[in-house]
Amino acid sequence: MRQRYSLLLVLTVMLPGLLRAEPIVVQQVETYQQGDRYLLDAVIHFEFNETVLEALEHGVPLTIELQLQVVRKEAWFWEPDVVNLRRYRVLRFHALTRLYEVQDLEHNRSQSFATRDIAIAALGEIQSLPVVDRRQLVQGERYEIEIRASLDIESLPLTLRPLAYLTADWNLSSRWHRYPLTP
Repeated sequence: MRQRYSLLLVLTVMLPGLLRAEPIVVQQVETYQQGDRYLLDAVIHFEFNETVLEALEHGVPLTIELQLQVVRKEAWFWEPDVVNLRRYRVLRFHALTRLYEVQDLEHNRSQSFATRDIAIAALGEIQSLPVVDRRQLVQGERYEIEIRASLDIESLPLTLRPLAYLTADWNLSSRWHRYPLTP
């Protein structure tokens, strides 16, 4: 009897999260070679929930972590990744100017937007991101790029982090997506 109640409790807690649409979706990825480097363009769609949007409107910056890995297609699980990158972008709302800012932390560039929707769309537009040097790849081998985007809870204000770790509203992440990379 206890096992049934335990299962019921687990399903009650987990089911709403499983039925929700994905909050972050990697929609499109293209790689291309420029000189000796492979670059990546991507479109990522963000569907932030009301809790996260309310925090943004009250001045909480949202940091998105983009994880990129380049792996050999037939690699054994113990083989290291060819490349393992983390890149960060931040979405902020400035109450005085009523503008939204998207900042690329790697290049220390930012853009301002008049509306939240346009800023969120710009947050997901990745252009000319260097991924791997051609010399790191073995000619004739097949490689894949794995990509995932998530809300970085560690970048939230310290007072908000415990709540963010304990509630599903803040656990926003895409699935890993794989795309071929041909040297």
